[in-house]
Amino acid sequence: MKLTVLVIAMISLCASVVFAQNQRQEDTKRKLQYAGVRIGLYHTTATDESPFEGMPVTSNIGSNAVTAEFFFNYFFIDQIGFEVILGSISRGDIEFKDDQSNRLFGSASVYPMAFGLKLTPLTSLVSRRFRPYIHGGGSLVVTRELYEGGQLAGQYYSSYALATRSESDFGWWAGGGIESFVSSSICITSDFKYQSIKYNEYIAGRKDHSGYQITLGVGYILGKR
Repeated sequence: MKLTVLVIAMISLCASVVFAQNQRQEDTKRKLQYAGVRIGLYHTTATDESPFEGMPVTSNIGSNAVTAEFFFNYFFIDQIGFEVILGSISRGDIEFKDDQSNRLFGSASVYPMAFGLKLTPLTSLVSRRFRPYIHGGGSLVVTRELYEGGQLAGQYYSSYALATRSESDFGWWAGGGIESFVSSSICITSDFKYQSIKYNEYIAGRKDHSGYQITLGVGYILGKR
């Protein structure tokens, strides 16, 4: 009887080991992947001077903007992943005036295309469903301004009248946030990051469009956890 119980116990133990090993191998194959959208606010910290310094022309563009972004994450292992972000930052209305009451008005938008690494070093200490993270990397940023009406007289900014311009350059970004996996297919995310966006030429009245971004969003899990 004792021998029978011992044999059954040994078979059960071996089966458990084999099952656990297969489960680990299956989990290795199931790389965590998820994609989603985040929306929030962007606040510029630029302090560069106006392109009209010393001229009788003033510019007006807000420092706060609405932002939205699509993100995709692919984790090589549980705590290190690759991230791609496609964003849009609306700089809102822009307006230029000179002392002769001539006026030029329009709008501007910033489009960051970012890529980088995402790290979740505290995952094993906190919870697999509640993951703080840090991330950062490089970006290609395009800023586009569209002028919708008006015209400035003289030489100050006449080339901008009723025109569309764009500038592009490389930048960097870094930040962090928290993700909560509320189900096997849905995660909620909150994110904070700084983006460095600087150009050699003025666009929408500035060379420096750097700032802080706070967003909230939801993601859909593509690879099983």
